[in-house]
Amino acid sequence: MLPGLIRRIDGLNTTISNLAMWLIIPLVGVMLYDVAMRYCFNAPTLWGAELSMMIFGVYMIYAGPSSILQKVQVGVDIFAARLRPRTRAVVNCLTYAFTFVFFSGLLYTSALYAVESWQLRELSSSAWGQPVYHLKTLIPVAVLLMLLQSLAEFLRNLHLARTGRELP
Repeated sequence: MLPGLIRRIDGLNTTISNLAMWLIIPLVGVMLYDVAMRYCFNAPTLWGAELSMMIFGVYMIYAGPSSILQKVQVGVDIFAARLRPRTRAVVNCLTYAFTFVFFSGLLYTSALYAVESWQLRELSSSAWGQPVYHLKTLIPVAVLLMLLQSLAEFLRNLHLARTGRELP
């Protein structure tokens, strides 16, 4: 049961991260259009810079779960690298306990902001003035995915700490 749950979490985050990576194409398109309008036709857009920041923000927050899965986040392995795999797994379990607290707080806070944004039908303060409440909803979703991926990593380490074997 445990390997199946971990595989489903890994698969969900891999799929979502892979889809989010395709946002690079509209991001480049918006930036090229904005630059061409600004410098070739002397007619800058009101929305180009802000839309590119929004697309890039979504691109980056949905890379978070994938970075946990692929273990590319920054870590200090000065001491852990010298430990046996089982002992390292115990240390990782303790570390993930703190990670759960952090992501839980972040999830709660970002969800409050998203709900408030929907209630206000929040608009951007720029000249473009587009709605932003839908984008603010993507933040707690991304945090939830990072929390789930952290849970999967915790379960992997817990299994290794208890049995001495890594999950397939």
